[in-house]
This record gives sequence, C-alpha cells and structure tokens, in this order.
Amino acid sequence: MTDSVFAALLAGRPEAQHLLPSRFTEPEAWRLAAEAAAQRQIAPTLLEELARQTQALPASAARLRNLELLAQPGTSVVVTGQQPGLFGGPLYTLHKAATAVARARMVHALTGRPCVPLFWLQSEDHDYAEIAQLSISTPAGRMTLALPAEAEPARVSLAHRVLPPETATLLDQLSQALAPLPHSADVSALLRECYAPGRPIVGAFVELLARLWGDTGLLFLDPRVPAVAALASPLLQRALAQRAAIAADLRERATLLAAAGCNEQVHTRAAASLVFFHAAGVTGPRYRLTDGAHGLQTPLGSVSADTLAQLFANEPLRFSSSALLRPLVQDTLLPTCAYLGGPAELSYFAQLPPLYARLGIPMPLIAPRARLRIIDPTTRSLLGRLGLQAAELHAPRGALLARVAGGADPSLSADALHARLLTPLHAQLDALGALALEGLADPIRKARESCEQALGKLAQKVERAALERDTITSTRLDRVLTALYPDGAPQERAYGFLELAARAGIGALTQAIASATESLDPGVRDVYL
Repeated sequence: MTDSVFAALLAGRPEAQHLLPSRFTEPEAWRLAAEAAAQRQIAPTLLEELARQTQALPASAARLRNLELLAQPGTSVVVTGQQPGLFGGPLYTLHKAATAVARARMVHALTGRPCVPLFWLQSEDHDYAEIAQLSISTPAGRMTLALPAEAEPARVSLAHRVLPPETATLLDQLSQALAPLPHSADVSALLRECYAPGRPIVGAFVELLARLWGDTGLLFLDPRVPAVAALASPLLQRALAQRAAIAADLRERATLLAAAGCNEQVHTRAAASLVFFHAAGVTGPRYRLTDGAHGLQTPLGSVSADTLAQLFANEPLRFSSSALLRPLVQDTLLPTCAYLGGPAELSYFAQLPPLYARLGIPMPLIAPRARLRIIDPTTRSLLGRLGLQAAELHAPRGALLARVAGGADPSLSADALHARLLTPLHAQLDALGALALEGLADPIRKARESCEQALGKLAQKVERAALERDTITSTRLDRVLTALYPDGAPQERAYGFLELAARAGIGALTQAIASATESLDPGVRDVYL
C-alpha cells in the first residue's frame, strides 16, 4: 500500500524526506529560500499587468503598498493558488490565502527583506463541474448549491466562463437558508455584490477574496491574459520541444516515488505533453498536445510545427499550462520564495524536481497551507457533552457512538450476545454429535454454521439498536459530525465559509483564521470562534 508524499512527510519517513525541498518547519529554510528568490526580479510587463488587475479590485492601501514593494530589487513572493470556486469555493481557500499572508510576514521578519503574498488564480483550468457547486452547513442541515450542468462547448478555461442567470436563484436560496443566523444579512450582501449573474466567474471569485483580505496586502494574478501568456510562451515552447525527455523524467520520478512507498499524485502519459492547445480559438476548448502519426495533435486534428510557432509568436493565449507545468510558469515569472498548497498539491510537487532541473528554474520551498478545523460555540458545547475531542471524529460513527453512549448495556454488545446465544446451542449440537448416529455429522455441521451466521447478524442488530436507543446522544454526535466531519470528509474540504461567517461575522471569522495560520506546525489545528 502506498501513501501520498504529504502523508509520508508528516509521518517523518526518512525515505520521503529527499523528495521535496520541504523543510517547512525550519525558519532557516525559509530564510535561505527567501535569500535565493531575492536574487531574481519580476518583469516590468508583469508588474504592469498586476497593477492593471489590482486597479480593478476594491481599493486597498496595503495591496498597493505590496505592489510597490514587488517592483523593488530583493523582494520575494510567497505564492498560493486555487481554482475560482462558486461563492468562494471550499473553506480551505481562505486557509490558503491567510497562510500566504502569514508566511510572507514571517519571511520579512526573518530576513529584513520585503516579501509579499500572492494568490495565483488557476483560471486556465477547464474543470467546470468541479467548481460549479458548493456545500454549506445551515441551521437546517447540509445544503448543496450548484450551477446548471456545463453546456457545450466543454473544456473551456474558467477564465472565459460567466455566471449564468440561475446564480440569482442560488443567492436567494442561500439567503433563506442562512437567515436564522445573526450575520446572515452581511454574508448575503457580500455575495450579491460579487456574484452578479453575467459576471465572469474568475472576477466574482477574486473580488470576494479581495474584500475578505483587503487589509492584508494579498495580491492576485489571473494568468489567462495576453501579457502573462506572452511572458510564459518561451517556457511552454521549451516544454513542448522537450516533451519526450520530460516524459522520461516523470516516468523515472514515478519509479523513485514508488520505491519510497509513495504514489504518483498526477498520472502522466508517455505520448502527452504538458502543454494545452486551444485549437478553435482563445475562448474555445483546450486539449493537451499529444504525439500522433502526423506530428502533434488534439482530438480536433493535427497541427504543424510551423503553425504552432506562428501562434506562439502571435497568439500566445492559444496555449495554456497543465497542473504539472503551471508551477514552473509561476516560478519563471515570479521571484518565488515558497509555494503553499494542500496535501494533494504538495504530493504532486514531488514529481517536479527533475523538470525544474531540466528547464533551469530554481525550485522554491514547498510548504503546506494551514489545515484548520473551525469550531463554533454550539459545536464546542456538544463536544464537551459527548466527552470527545474534535480530532477523534475520524473514527467510524459506530465506534464513536459506542464510546459516548455511556449507558449502553455491555451484555448487549454483539460479541457478548453472540457468545451467550451460541453457548447452549453448541452444547446441544455437541451432544447430538456424540451419539455418533449415522448420517448426522454433515447436517449437524451445516446447522452449526447456519445458526452461527444467523445469530451473528441478530447480535449485530441488537447492538446497533441498543446504541441508537440513546437518541439524545446519537443526535448530538450526528450534529458534531455534520459540522466538522461530514460524510467522513474534513470540514475544510466539505464546506464553504458562508455558514461560519453568518454565525460569527465575516471579520471575526477571517481574524480567527489569520491568527491560526501563524504556526509552522503542519498538523490540523482547532480554531474556536
């Protein structure tokens, strides 16, 4: 059985330590990474594009100040990023943003050099279904909001998607669901300002994050624009030209990961490059360029090397990066000190060191964003009544219920009841067997097996019924699980931030998250509102 690289690193497995530049708990590693990044400087055209995008956001003196710092030699950047999800996306999106701010401040304190946080909007991605829905917790239970299913054409970069008219209906449903909470009006008003129907999905997402973190100086970059595409074009051309060697690097790396007991997070294909081509035009569907019988091709047909070269020169937006190439684009364009990601992202970064080396790009420090579990007063009270810690909720519900149902009769446990029912039956069957009557051995054996199976099922049902008898306890447990571990998934992945903000207030929530991200400890931390 293999683990993710992130799990192996957290477990301290020695064979995994060499897979990433990831001494993320050591301040000295951050200082050295910042000193190396400070030797590089951002291109003036990228600064101009960042200024243009910043001007479109709500006013923020802190953001303008960081933009000025980024223009100075010696400034480094802490980068994080995410797809532009519906209504802010999963809760961990806020955790990423806050961690980037905290790490940039830490680097400045360690080095005395400026360091700014930047959120890279993954607007090139085309997985609309993944970002078009969001689950939230409400006073009435879990609720999922979803935009209509994707219409043709599919595989269009999210940068070219707009919010459909149905968004207004979702906002009404959300307002109604959160209405009983004290700060619901503020949350609803914020979302209506950002997520107006007809607005680009990326624009709505970035404005929401900009409003939430405006006073922190967090910068935002949407790469799906002509200026950034032109700057990234040389790297994409090199990656395309060296696709065979890169594929070999990735295969060799997969072997190394397997030898360390770790899995390959992003599956790689021998015939596929890491470059996507928008064959029908900039706003059309994108397909990975692959080797075919007549050169490079997509499902829409072959494309000649001359045509590709002309398009790279004249229409660089006809190309975009894959998940494995995007980090190298980021670190080519920015003086990146560190990249912050979740467990899956850190695991796929372990596939990339040979690509950084081949393409001559310095690899930054790779570090985890904060992993937080936010506990509101009601949930905290329920945990206290149950005698549970939030960290214990990963156990199966049945095991948790058996633990907290203090009044349960131990004689009604499945094992105890099964043994009690079978003991006299076994004695009687043994007595029949001892008679040694001809032809009874096989029927007795079958009867024994049948009774054991039937009584085993009965004992399990009795145990479950006994546990469920304490309905108050089971209800409390289910409420806690729904809040912090719905369907076995961590809260930060299962829910957006909306219900928590409607309970505690937008400012109180963001402040609690910001305070919890200061530690370099990669473990999950409880945050009490």
